[in-house]
Amino acid sequence: MFTRVLAFLIFLPFLSTCQTASPSNIQIIPQPQSIKPQTGMFNLSADTRLYYPDALPEWQTAAQYWTAIVQSGTGMNLLMQPFKEKFSKPRANSIYLLPDESVESAEGYVLDVKPAAILVRARTAAGAFYAIQTLRQLFPAEINASPLPPKTKSKGAAKPAGLKWAAPACLITDAPRFQYRGLHLDVGRHFFPVDFIKRYIDLLAIHKLNTFHWHLTEDQGWRIEIKKFPKLQTIAACRKETLAGHYTDRPIKYDGKKYCGYYTQEEIKDVVEYARKQFVTIIPEIEMPGHALAALSAYPELGCGKKSYEAATKWGVFEDVFCPTEQTFQFLDDVLAEVCALFPSPYVHIGGDECPKTTWQKSEFCQQLMKKEGLKDEHELQSYFIRRAEAMLAKRGKKLIGWDEILEGGLAPTATVMSWRGVEGGIAAAKAGHDAIMTPTSYFYFDYYQGDPSTEPLAIGGYLPLETVYNYEPVPAEFTAEEAKHILGTQANLWTEYIEDGDKVEYMVYPRACAMAEIAWSPKEKKNWKDFSKRIKTHFLRLDALGVNYAKTFYTVNTAFSKGRITLSTLDATSQIRYTTNGKDPSPKAKMYSAPIAISETTTLKAAVFQGDKQMGSIREVEFQMHKASGKTYKMTKTPDKYAGNDTYALTDGVPGALKTWGNWVGLLNSDIDPVIDLGVQTEFKRVTTHYLCNNSAHIYPPRSIEIFGSNDGKNFTSLGKQTIDVNAKMDTLAVETVKMESKKAKYRYLKLVATAFGPIPDGAPGAGNGSWLFMDEINVE
Repeated sequence: MFTRVLAFLIFLPFLSTCQTASPSNIQIIPQPQSIKPQTGMFNLSADTRLYYPDALPEWQTAAQYWTAIVQSGTGMNLLMQPFKEKFSKPRANSIYLLPDESVESAEGYVLDVKPAAILVRARTAAGAFYAIQTLRQLFPAEINASPLPPKTKSKGAAKPAGLKWAAPACLITDAPRFQYRGLHLDVGRHFFPVDFIKRYIDLLAIHKLNTFHWHLTEDQGWRIEIKKFPKLQTIAACRKETLAGHYTDRPIKYDGKKYCGYYTQEEIKDVVEYARKQFVTIIPEIEMPGHALAALSAYPELGCGKKSYEAATKWGVFEDVFCPTEQTFQFLDDVLAEVCALFPSPYVHIGGDECPKTTWQKSEFCQQLMKKEGLKDEHELQSYFIRRAEAMLAKRGKKLIGWDEILEGGLAPTATVMSWRGVEGGIAAAKAGHDAIMTPTSYFYFDYYQGDPSTEPLAIGGYLPLETVYNYEPVPAEFTAEEAKHILGTQANLWTEYIEDGDKVEYMVYPRACAMAEIAWSPKEKKNWKDFSKRIKTHFLRLDALGVNYAKTFYTVNTAFSKGRITLSTLDATSQIRYTTNGKDPSPKAKMYSAPIAISETTTLKAAVFQGDKQMGSIREVEFQMHKASGKTYKMTKTPDKYAGNDTYALTDGVPGALKTWGNWVGLLNSDIDPVIDLGVQTEFKRVTTHYLCNNSAHIYPPRSIEIFGSNDGKNFTSLGKQTIDVNAKMDTLAVETVKMESKKAKYRYLKLVATAFGPIPDGAPGAGNGSWLFMDEINVE
């Protein structure tokens, strides 16, 4: 269509000269498919014009997006000008958005930056939009001075005087790896205003993510106006108070404050339109059959037997769920009718997760329904429920997405599975010919801690640092090409039990969403953590300009202990680590780390990353406990992968595991933990102390027993003591439990400890029937 324009522009003369940019100077996130540096710079000025194709509204939207960035970041108002197939002479010092059917991917683009002009070629306006996201990263970071919706207590970085708005000449060819690139936000536990939702969408789009998963209903609150059911607004949108502190704190405390909030349908229409202009699709989630307490509080007749309910005031999984009556299905059909009319997305998410079957098991109605429908158990009853929801969506031209529990009892015919309890759900769905979206907890649950809990804001638990996120690969290695096609993409999730405002949302999401975006967009062969860790530092400047309250855990000091020496490291190789061992906080004048630190007694180390006189992250404080197994090596029958304790020999690194995070713990699923520690020489000891973690809500269970053995040849072991754990007494606790075992002055070179795994999770508990985790840490030998 625009052949004459393209032919003319390709031969535009250079208007300025400069040395050729190197790939290392072009630092884009997510990494494009191909970057070819060229000679010169394009200089943006008040005289620069932006041309876009006439009579194509979406292309005009992309053009308006770029002019808003430039106006906010530089103060310049670029002239936008539509062009038709036939016009006279293209203008130098201009930017052209050019439709090009030869670009293979619908979201792909070719970005050709020359000193005379910038050419953006794409098959669709979405591709042009993503080219603009790349283009903004070629200019100085200050161009990003926030055009986003405002938020409380945040300002973009100041622009230095005399800044030149120049981009290096280059040719970038790019397209996404996956069609689905999502970010989720739970507004049920905590509610976020429309302005922040728009800001969240903007940040999502900047990173070339194209789907916003809006989790709108929960046990703690119903957040979407449904006109046919006004009590969802007047009753279900409120809870009488909210849990104060962590779920595991004892005694349990509440804030005593009523908490309410919901989005009107007009607000939702506004957000949907706003997202459309960022080329973002919004997928709404209406939870069923579980996580329904808020809805039941408004319409108790939808439950199984109780006369009244109230919205949950604390976190967790609750037994009261929708009852599969015709009245319930009519309610949900009416709700989905209004939801489908509001959201143009081809998908609606129906939850399907964490649905206890207790009330169904006790319900005479449910038992009779199972007999009538030929359902062998309550899992098949849940599948029946999901199939009914699927039919409601299908008649409105929508497809169903659900969490991976919808696999249980049989998968609805056209359902897409969101695999969160690991990768197994996605694998099972793909092998059965169903589409899947990979969102495993151990890589994409951004409510987990990302640094040392002692210096981080309160979180639900877990440990998910930036590097772990980046190293995830969504397509299992064993997949055939046909099976791989069913992996639509990836999504990161943010559950908001402990996230009350937008600042903390941003802190938990960024920069981890930057790593997730590169997984979703960039070619697998282009992924390189070392290179990403360089580019992310430049990207921090852009986030600063946007006023994003991102976490600084990239600059966390990591510690390791072996053979009496402490090793320090950080993800940023260009920074300095300074430390103290005298109890004082490190300063720019504290000792600089250059080699492992030898210790011979229990030592408290404090360390932080500095760039010159500026402290970049928080101070890491660690007490290293010296005992007879400190720093000793060991072997285990099964080597941990996901939870290895952040150290090769975490069980003897002198640092006990903390209650709030799993980062220090050695964890195995469905397996005993059985280290054989080599003490080096025959060593006399009288006591062995170890620790295990109880956290049933996270599927972490106590060992059934712990036994210690001694050996001098590493082959023949003598039992030195055994302790049986009263596991029933630990069923509803979150705690670090300590086990001390006396050994009567034993003398051995090898010490073996065997902690016997709990086994399958019992009925009635979260994850019932699945395997349980065993988490152990620090084996202290005295």
